[in-house]
Amino acid sequence: MNVTEFATKIRNNVTAYRKMTPEWSGEFKDLPLLTKSNYLLSYPMEELCEEGELDKIHLIGASSGFSKTGAVYWPKRPQDEAGYMQGIETMFVTNYHIDTKKTLMIECLAFGMWIGGMQIATAYRNIALSGKYRMTLATPGLDLKTAVDVIGQYHKRYDQIIITTNPGNLPLIAALIKQNNIELPKASVYFAVVGEYFTESFREYVCELFGHPKDAYNIVWTGYGSADTGYVSQETENSIKLRKYFYKHPELSKKVFGSESTPMILECLSPDVYIEAVDGNIVVTKDQFIPLVRYNTADSGGLVTEEQLKDVPQELVAPLLSNIKAGKVMYIHGRVGNAVIFYGTNLMINDIQEFLLSQPADMEYGGLFTVSEKQTEGISYLEFKVYIRTQNLDNKRNTLESNYFSKLIDYLCDYSAEFRIKYQNLSKSVNVSLIRLKVDDINNIPTGTKHKFITD
Repeated sequence: MNVTEFATKIRNNVTAYRKMTPEWSGEFKDLPLLTKSNYLLSYPMEELCEEGELDKIHLIGASSGFSKTGAVYWPKRPQDEAGYMQGIETMFVTNYHIDTKKTLMIECLAFGMWIGGMQIATAYRNIALSGKYRMTLATPGLDLKTAVDVIGQYHKRYDQIIITTNPGNLPLIAALIKQNNIELPKASVYFAVVGEYFTESFREYVCELFGHPKDAYNIVWTGYGSADTGYVSQETENSIKLRKYFYKHPELSKKVFGSESTPMILECLSPDVYIEAVDGNIVVTKDQFIPLVRYNTADSGGLVTEEQLKDVPQELVAPLLSNIKAGKVMYIHGRVGNAVIFYGTNLMINDIQEFLLSQPADMEYGGLFTVSEKQTEGISYLEFKVYIRTQNLDNKRNTLESNYFSKLIDYLCDYSAEFRIKYQNLSKSVNVSLIRLKVDDINNIPTGTKHKFITD
C-alpha cells in the first residue's frame, strides 16, 4: 500500500476526511489520527464512505455495542469480504487439515446484528456448502449447553471438532463436557477464538485440558481486528513460536516489550492494511467501505523490529524476517489497565465506578470496589467486592448484597447488549451466575487497594 497515494484518494473522495484535513502538507506523517469519537461518531455515514458507495452495500451489521453511544451500524461492500472466506479456508487447511480430516465445526458466538458472529457463520457455512471438505457446521451461539449436547451426540462421527468462541468460554465448555460425562478422544478438539487477548499460559492450559501436547501452537488460534477496522492481522505458526520463546524467557520479554507477560504477536497478511505504532497504540490505515487513514485503535502495542529480536535464535526470526522488514509483524497487549474482561466483553472500570457513585445514600457506597476473577469446578466468574460505610454491617449484609447485585446486573445489561447476551446465556448454560458480589466495610480494605481489576 502506497499510503500517501491512498490518503490523497480518500481525501479527494470522502467528505468527512476532507473536513478532517482542511490543510495538509502532503506528508503522510502530518495527517491527524482518527478515533471513533472524533471521526466515526462525528459524521453521518454518507460522509464517511466514498461518494455514491452507499448504493453498493450488501450488508449492515453492528459493533459490539459496549459504549454509551450504543451500537454503531456498519455497512459493508462485497469486496470487503471477498477474500475473507478464502483466508479462513486456507487457515483451516493449514492449521487443522480439514482437507484430510472429517470436521465438526461449532460456532459459539453472539449472532443477531453483530458483524463478527454472522460474518464468521456465513464464511463457515459457505466453506461447508462448497463440498470440497467433509465438514459440518452447527451454530448454537452462546447456548453452550446445546453446543455440548451436539458434541455428545455427534463427536464419534468426526475426526476432530473445531469450536469458535471467546477464549473465556473454553473452561466453561470443558466443565460442561465433564458434567455430561462425554469421553472425547485426546487431542481431538481445537479452538479458533475471537474477541479477547489471552496469555501463552492460557494456551498451554487449554492444550492440557483437551489432551494436546503442551507446546502445540494451533490448539488455540486467533486473529486481530474489530468492527471498526475489520480484519487486520492473525497469529501464524511462526508468530506463535516466537511468542512462546519470549514466554519461556520472561526477562527477555520484559526487556523487549516492557512486560514479563508476553504480548500477542501476529502477522498482517493483507496488502490493503498498513500498521503504525504511535505513542504505544496500534494505528491502522485500511481500504474498506469506510476507509480509515491513521485510525487509532486505542489498543496498546507496536511493530516487531529486527533490533528487538537480536537475542532470539535465528531459526525463529528467519521465517518472519521479510514481513518484519515490511512492518507487517505486530504485537499487542491486553487492555487490563482500564477494563475487566467478562468472556470477551470489556467492562470499563471507570464507568462501573461512576455507576456505583450514583447510588442513593441508603446504599452507603464507600467510594471503592475491587474485582477479581475466581474459579470453581473449572468455571470462571467475576467477584465484585463493594466497600461501604455503615454501622451494623452484619445486620444489613444480605440486603445490601442483594440490592447491589441486582442493580449492578441491571446496569451492565442496559449498558451493553453484548454483556447482556453473554451473561444470560452463559450463566444459564452452566446453571450458576458468572457474576458474584460481596460487600465489606471500607475500614477492612487492604492498604493500597484502588478501584481497579485485581487478579488473585
